[in-house]
Amino acid sequence: MEIEIRAMERKYEALRIHDPGRISRLTASIHQHGQLTPVLVIALPSGGHLLIDGYARLAALEALARDVIEALVLPMSEADALIQSHRFEATRRRSALEEGWLVAELVQVHGRSQSELALRLQRSVSWVSRRLALVRVLPTLVQAAVQRAQIPPQAAMRVLVPLARAKAAHCERLVEQLEGRKASVRQMEALYLGYKQGDAQQRQRLVDHPWLYLKAREETQRAEALAEAGEGARLLRDFEVLVAVARRVRSQFQDGAGRRISRRQRPMLEALGREAEMIVTFLRRQMEEEWSDVGSGHAHGDPSPAATGTWGPDHRADLGSLQELGQTSSA
Repeated sequence: MEIEIRAMERKYEALRIHDPGRISRLTASIHQHGQLTPVLVIALPSGGHLLIDGYARLAALEALARDVIEALVLPMSEADALIQSHRFEATRRRSALEEGWLVAELVQVHGRSQSELALRLQRSVSWVSRRLALVRVLPTLVQAAVQRAQIPPQAAMRVLVPLARAKAAHCERLVEQLEGRKASVRQMEALYLGYKQGDAQQRQRLVDHPWLYLKAREETQRAEALAEAGEGARLLRDFEVLVAVARRVRSQFQDGAGRRISRRQRPMLEALGREAEMIVTFLRRQMEEEWSDVGSGHAHGDPSPAATGTWGPDHRADLGSLQELGQTSSA
């Protein structure tokens, strides 16, 4: 049935995370195809309706300036309707925190026992207990930041829950100092890593100035990356010069230069050839040792022979040029 949007009571909006991206996608879909799935409501004694599930669809319809919404009226109590909406939810699975808010509502407001909820929600009693613990451990300010999508629910689970358990005041201070700006999961994990690694003074500075910490960390990582890239570039240039010289020497020997060299110059050439051979052997062993230590964790994840500490035919052909110098000169 169709229900007027303005007459809809929105008592349970706070049980879901506001997701602007999802609402935007729903708005576009409804504009093109219409509302395909009805929202779930229950009838109120006053004659109106209470929205149980479908807050994102409601927001999308309001964005389209619609006056009515397609709804399915559930003939049951509020608590039973909330349980049914969780059991038969198909469009989007709730996050752990959203499940925690639902369980807390059913236990604290509607007086349902944990054992009853475990049975009705088809979960274990420990699952119900863990969801309640999530809500109880996180400060109200932090939960509000998650509800308005300032902090992703994944970040709340991975970072803010353990931080709140360790020191709730620091958890709350950190969220306060984010100053309403949206933080990504990666940024929140970086903050938590810095917190765990710091001493008491460093931890206090981090929760007091999280954005400053993230900026300093980013600049440090960028400087390290540039330094590493610069060192690698120098090594590659030197190797290119080394191989170019070896190829030029090989070409000279292929043209018969070795037969035309004087007897007086041969001992010096033989000594240089042996030194070149030792240098190439050292370089090969050094790279094999260093890259075998890296193994599968090579910077680019390259499973090629070079990344696993072995040399393919192309490597041997190029760097073997220097060895040919020593072998030819001693022939």
